[in-house]
Amino acid sequence: MANDEIERRRAWEQDGFFIVRRLVRPERVSQLSEACDHVLQQVRGASSTQGHVTTHVAGLLAPDYFVQRPEALTQLSDYMSSRDVLSQIHDLGRAGEGLPNLRDTQYFHEPSTQDYDGAWHRDGGGCGPNNGAVAARPTLLRFRIAFAHDDHLEYVPGSHVRPDTPEERSLLKGMVRNAPPISGSIRIDLEPGDVCVFDTWGIHRARYRRDRIRRTLDLLFGFGPRKLVDYSALLGLLATRP
Repeated sequence: MANDEIERRRAWEQDGFFIVRRLVRPERVSQLSEACDHVLQQVRGASSTQGHVTTHVAGLLAPDYFVQRPEALTQLSDYMSSRDVLSQIHDLGRAGEGLPNLRDTQYFHEPSTQDYDGAWHRDGGGCGPNNGAVAARPTLLRFRIAFAHDDHLEYVPGSHVRPDTPEERSLLKGMVRNAPPISGSIRIDLEPGDVCVFDTWGIHRARYRRDRIRRTLDLLFGFGPRKLVDYSALLGLLATRP
């Protein structure tokens, strides 16, 4: 195994994230960012709040955004399933979880109305390390590509495989904005074309600044088929309630 592959696995298992510098070539950065900006311009043009108060566009691949630009949708979807992406994440799931599959797409941008630091959190809420064995939870990761300089994400290395400390527990409670930094947290600094892959169970947050252009594509991946919700059991439970 090459040294960079060994380091990637070590960082993933020990820290919960890794960075690949200049993974995306400049010409591909321009192509992908132009397609994402095409969506952002539509969102901001159609709403006085969405894309201004908010910090990201969800459901980036919705066909309605690409009626006039179908080739842009093809460019985005092709890249998300490309070797460049899958070669970095194909082996990050646990034994028996299956192959990676795309669960969600988001495009992060700067707000235009207010500055704030987001709340510290673990994606997934009650499925985090404080609630059962780490091996029992599914692997979820975010694959982030910076199109412009992005040093907004803060992450607590190693928090993806352990319970909260007392300090973390107090800062996570209530999802409070503008909380102080957590001990040991680091800021992840990306240049255009850099990629950061991180475990969503790790404690993290982002800051949002009106005067700092942010253009970052975020891909959420899971492994194996999604588990179906047993709605019949849920309806039976509700039927027994007064």
